[in-house]
Amino acid sequence: MTSWGQIINAPHDLKIPKDTDSIADMVTNLKEPLCVYGKGKSYGDVALNPNGILFLTDHLDNFLYFDTQNGIIRCEPGVLLRDIQQVAIKYGWLLAVTPGTQLISVGGAIANDVHGKNHHLHGTFGHHLRSLELLRTDGERIKCSPNDRSDWFKATVGGLGLTGIIIEAEIQLLKVPGTI
Repeated sequence: MTSWGQIINAPHDLKIPKDTDSIADMVTNLKEPLCVYGKGKSYGDVALNPNGILFLTDHLDNFLYFDTQNGIIRCEPGVLLRDIQQVAIKYGWLLAVTPGTQLISVGGAIANDVHGKNHHLHGTFGHHLRSLELLRTDGERIKCSPNDRSDWFKATVGGLGLTGIIIEAEIQLLKVPGTI
């Protein structure tokens, strides 16, 4: 496995969960540290764990809910920002923040708390998260938001995956001005 900048190319023990329920079985009782790998677009080697366990989230790419009236979308961590944009625009919504590429996963956008060219107006990706669900390596699931278990929420947004595996995110979209 390698990172976007192709600085390191190292072997990993790859774990590929097929759905979020299978992750708990995979992480319980691990003897080694793990790292979560989305689309590999993080700078440097932040998404790598040379000679260690690497969880690939490619298959965790389902939309779970979309409130088209209020612009609220809930999805798994492997959903690409591009896919959200393609679905949301049809209903007059967009992500408020996107970085230079839309080919990153929601989990990666949260873990790195990405920003876009409109940072001065809309802040970072984390400013538009309504809630998260984490899976800890002991099997505990933690639902958190800016107002509920906010310590977990704050530590996770921009926390590079150190608080647990993001298994679900709820995002507030931005209404597109004008008609579509």
